[in-house]
Amino acid sequence: MNNNSFYERAADTNRYFRVMKSFDNNTPAHFHNTTEIIVVVSGAERVVINGVERTLTRGDIGVSNSFDIHYYECEGSSEVTVVMLSVEYLSRFKETFGVCLGNFLPYGDKSDEIIATIDKLFAVQNGNPLISAGYIDVMLGQLYDAFPNCARSNGDGGKVVEILRYIEDNYAERLSLKSVASRFGYSETYFSQMFNRFVGMHFRDYVNRLRVSRAAEMAAEGRKVLDIAASCGFDSLNTYYRAVKKWRPQP
Repeated sequence: MNNNSFYERAADTNRYFRVMKSFDNNTPAHFHNTTEIIVVVSGAERVVINGVERTLTRGDIGVSNSFDIHYYECEGSSEVTVVMLSVEYLSRFKETFGVCLGNFLPYGDKSDEIIATIDKLFAVQNGNPLISAGYIDVMLGQLYDAFPNCARSNGDGGKVVEILRYIEDNYAERLSLKSVASRFGYSETYFSQMFNRFVGMHFRDYVNRLRVSRAAEMAAEGRKVLDIAASCGFDSLNTYYRAVKKWRPQP
């Protein structure tokens, strides 16, 4: 899974879908137009979507719809399956039912059937695209049948997406909690609380983590350290090295 916490553009390509299985999944806050479904196979996973937190266990499902901000933290140990579907794969579902899936779908009578379909999708994902598309439709239909009345709401999520995009576009500038809160019309206190709830980390940590991620990309291009630090918004080499030590992307 992605180790960076920002807009995941790679997931928003046309006709994109992917099924991934992972253990002890810890994925920082991110968002994309693609719908992301996480199913807990075993253990427990803390899932936060649009600032709402749930601990999911075997058979529970979390759904991050278009531009929902979400992150995962393993609780002890876990095995999960993650399904990612670009908007094209959701068009038939939305035309038929006129709704989005709820964010949290607890284990129920039909959960094992849904999980079996996801396992079949995992097995065929690199094969015939028509077969894959068929299994996707079956999975979405099963999810709706199991949870037809599960409402969803992202609250301040739309505004937080705007904020995260602004940070990504301006990470090289002097960004402070006060200046960004003011730009979006919030008090510092409310902005800090909202940001922590949706993103799962403090504003300054988020900005520095994004800067270090960009710095790693520049280093791979062979650029000099002084140039990298300045280009990524660090006001000194000491600040840069402290951030790198804390937030260096893991391989």
